[in-house]
Amino acid sequence: MIENAITYEQPLNELIRVCLRLEQLFLQTDHYITDMSLFGTRHIIALIINILQLLDRPDLKAKLAKELGHQQQLLSRLENTPEIDTVKLKELLKQLDDLSRRFIDSSGKIGQNLRDIELLNNLRLHLATPGGGCSFDIPVYYYWLQQPAEIRLETIKTWLAEFNSIRLANELILNLVREESKTQKKEAENGFHQEMLDPQTNLRLLRVMVPRDIKAYPEISLGRHFLSIRFYTPTIHERPTQYPQNLSFWLSYCTS
Repeated sequence: MIENAITYEQPLNELIRVCLRLEQLFLQTDHYITDMSLFGTRHIIALIINILQLLDRPDLKAKLAKELGHQQQLLSRLENTPEIDTVKLKELLKQLDDLSRRFIDSSGKIGQNLRDIELLNNLRLHLATPGGGCSFDIPVYYYWLQQPAEIRLETIKTWLAEFNSIRLANELILNLVREESKTQKKEAENGFHQEMLDPQTNLRLLRVMVPRDIKAYPEISLGRHFLSIRFYTPTIHERPTQYPQNLSFWLSYCTS
């Protein structure tokens, strides 16, 4: 039943929030890399700009390195577990260590090479304007967009390669956090669920899974001691109302 459900994720710290946003952006680049039409290229360039803006935080590298080190410590405790595939575990530990050192040893912000490209710097200014990127905004961009698809694709792949390390780190962190979870079936009475939280538990992420055949979506509120989930009946044109019936859902507590 969990497989036939819509999963809603609620990050509980700033790093996981950034990781989830990056995941969405990278998934979109995967989709649009196959579309080298004029508008497909414009869209993927806008995604690259959005990724750079998200990576602008000066403390992000240090936080990523710390998180990778944290995951490395957790996994190291499993080395003597009989059921563990030691070969895969060692490979994963090496990946985490290499990525952590890469972030620590590198200079500048993540994607610094892209920040030195004049065209992308200009686009970061103009694409924030509605309808920005017209021929009168940045003529060189308009000229580049008229080049053959293979030339544009080669350039875009080179630019996206600058994100290889952060993308791999992002995937590893989210996969490990999601896998280290406890899932429980819950009941929402008249569309509302509330429970107490242990403030000593290091919750990183909550995942709410709602069966697809239930016409409801959750809004999650968190305090230090309480978790509240209120389900609403989806509507586009009107203000949503609370789901009026009882419903069953699943809740995953990700604590790694």
